[in-house]
Amino acid sequence: MVTTDMSNLLIDFLRLVFLTSVVLYAGLVLISYGAEGTRKRPQIELKDPAGSAEKILVWLGVVTLAWGVRRAARTFAMLAEASATVGEWYLSRYAPETLAALHPRSRG
Repeated sequence: MVTTDMSNLLIDFLRLVFLTSVVLYAGLVLISYGAEGTRKRPQIELKDPAGSAEKILVWLGVVTLAWGVRRAARTFAMLAEASATVGEWYLSRYAPETLAALHPRSRG
C-alpha cells in the first residue's frame, strides 16, 4: 500500500517535470522564432555540449514552427479562395432583382 502511494507520487512528479519541460521548450521556441526567425543558425561549441544540444533542439523547433506557419498560411489562403468561389456561385443563383434588393446602391 505504501509502495503504491510512493510510486503514484513519483509518477505524478515525473508528469509534472515533463509538462514543465514541454512548456519551457515551447516558450523558448516561440521566443526564438519571434526574435530571430530562422535566420540564425546554432553555433556548436565543443566546450559546452549540453548548451549546444539545447541550441540545436530549439533551432529545430523554430524550423518546424516556421514550416507549420508557412503550411497554415497556404492552407488558409486556399480556403479563403474556395470560400470566395462558393460565395460567388451561391450569389449567381439569385436573380438580378433579388441581388439588387439585398445590396441596394447608396443614393447620393
